[in-house]
Amino acid sequence: MKLKKVDYNIANQRLDRYLRKYFKPYPEIKLSDIFSRIRKWAILVNNKRVEWDYRLLLGDEIKFTNIKTGDKKPDKIAVPKENKIKQLELKDIKKILIYEDENWIVFNKPAWIVAHPSNRHENDLCMNDYLEEYCKQSWIRNGSDIFKPSFGYRLDKDTSGVLVWAKNYEALQYLNEIIRDREIDKEYLALCLWDAPQHEVIEKKLERFYSKKFGSSHMKVSENWQDAKTEIWNQRSKNNPILWEVSLVKVKLYTWRMHQIRVHLASENLPILGDIIYWNPATNRKLYKQLKINRQMLHCSRYSFVNMDWKTLSFDAPLPKEFEKVFS
Repeated sequence: MKLKKVDYNIANQRLDRYLRKYFKPYPEIKLSDIFSRIRKWAILVNNKRVEWDYRLLLGDEIKFTNIKTGDKKPDKIAVPKENKIKQLELKDIKKILIYEDENWIVFNKPAWIVAHPSNRHENDLCMNDYLEEYCKQSWIRNGSDIFKPSFGYRLDKDTSGVLVWAKNYEALQYLNEIIRDREIDKEYLALCLWDAPQHEVIEKKLERFYSKKFGSSHMKVSENWQDAKTEIWNQRSKNNPILWEVSLVKVKLYTWRMHQIRVHLASENLPILGDIIYWNPATNRKLYKQLKINRQMLHCSRYSFVNMDWKTLSFDAPLPKEFEKVFS
């Protein structure tokens, strides 16, 4: 028999969701096993049988019986593979750290690094690896075997800029709530082909579809799907001898659809340089051949919201050097 007391990093979670995290180190225990254990009184809360959707309260005691997992305990932190983690040094991680307090960790995510691990990038460094290497000592002192700093939104692999992590469950709940209610002020900078208008509001519905060519979901403009609104301002334009005319565009999102900025700008004949999906690859080849730039020129430059103490937090990530290289 094992006992687990609900602390602030576990409270307010649904029981089944907590148990999925708890049993993650035990691959032999499937989701169906978890529900079976709840039904058969093998998992109790405060010595009572509860339903799978019971919302855990601070101070609750979870009792586990008949757990055939040997003496192994769930790891406090997910340890990255040695061949990945040895590439990271604390001094290099601190170079991309923007801000940290008791609730938030903010990084300036580099391009070509995925936010979290996946089957397609199992052996690649991801931002979770940066975070784990930076925070693992504080996680151990925290004493929680379940909650690790988590982010409420993602940036594409080849998009750089502000990425915010919540350091506790209360902060993560709050971040998810204000994202859902669109109470975030988020700005991007995009380097586009051609001369952008000084100001424009783009309101075009977007539809998700599966691309056989890329083997993943993409978006397209459609009259019968999700509303999407993007506002843009031309910050500066210049004739580039290699790429013709280019514009640095500030972008503000009012809806947060997948690939929204890329699709909306391409639909206005303002494709983002380096975009391998929504633009002609010939220009991207010039970008790489002449300027040695092989990334998508999209950058999350600012992320602002009202904090839980009602004070406004605003995080800024400087313009990447690749952007200036195109204008120089």
